Amino acid sequence: MKNAAHKKLQHLGMGAAALAVLTGVSGCAYISPQATMDSYAPTDGIQMDLGDVQLRNILVVAEDENSEGRVLGTLINTGDQTETVTMDANGARASVEVPANQEVVLEKSRPVLLDRAGANPGLMVDTTFTADDQDQTTQVPVLDHTYPRYASFVPGGAPSTPANPSNTPAPAGEAHGGH
Repeated sequence: MKNAAHKKLQHLGMGAAALAVLTGVSGCAYISPQATMDSYAPTDGIQMDLGDVQLRNILVVAEDENSEGRVLGTLINTGDQTETVTMDANGARASVEVPANQEVVLEKSRPVLLDRAGANPGLMVDTTFTADDQDQTTQVPVLDHTYPRYASFVPGGAPSTPANPSNTPAPAGEAHGGH
């Protein structure tokens, strides 16, 4: 009887050891970081904080890197003094005054324009933002009229030709290519 009890304890001990090993290598450790705690911008643009000034969903809309670019997004000033936010996108500069404890939605205000976008649509332009005596450089996305929600913001208006002709149906009577 002594041997049966001893064997049961051995099996139980081996099972506990195996469970401990499997828990450790399966990623179920209690020190695993929570992915939901990571901060990210769930938008097309970037987000950034410069002291009392918060930049949200900042992006540039333009037809190409050398054409005029319109800056879109929201600037929020949580401080008690008016702040000027400046933006330098590869040498093209723009600035916006943000009153104390207010926000400026660039899509609804007077257009904030860069004399050149600095990058082609679909790419990022190196941009330095300055506000509240702080500055930070990041990459800002440049988009064009292929995103319908931005077409009305393209400086000079969106072109009348489709942005991606391959997605445009062929006129009636024309042969269709294919495989």
